[in-house]
Amino acid sequence: MKIITFAAGVAVGFIIGSRAGRGAYEDMRRKWRGFAQSDTVQNVKGDVKDFAGRAASDVGDKVSETVSKVTDKASSKIDQVTGKGDSGSGSGSASASPAV
Repeated sequence: MKIITFAAGVAVGFIIGSRAGRGAYEDMRRKWRGFAQSDTVQNVKGDVKDFAGRAASDVGDKVSETVSKVTDKASSKIDQVTGKGDSGSGSGSASASPAV
């Protein structure tokens, strides 16, 4: 898809450049810069940047919560399987078995 967009841009640029010359290109470029630097566009750009920052923060918080929950569940399950329970002392039945 990126190649098609790039090729279309090259084709349009070639046609505009070959038919209108450098003056039309410079005029179009000047208009684009005026548009891109207008107060309205800059305000929208700032709003979008703020929104994206808040959304990224919210997503990060949710990911952190989910990872914490999954870690707790996995730890609990491991303790359950190994027979350590919730004591957290580290001395389970596996270390107390006699050597043969």
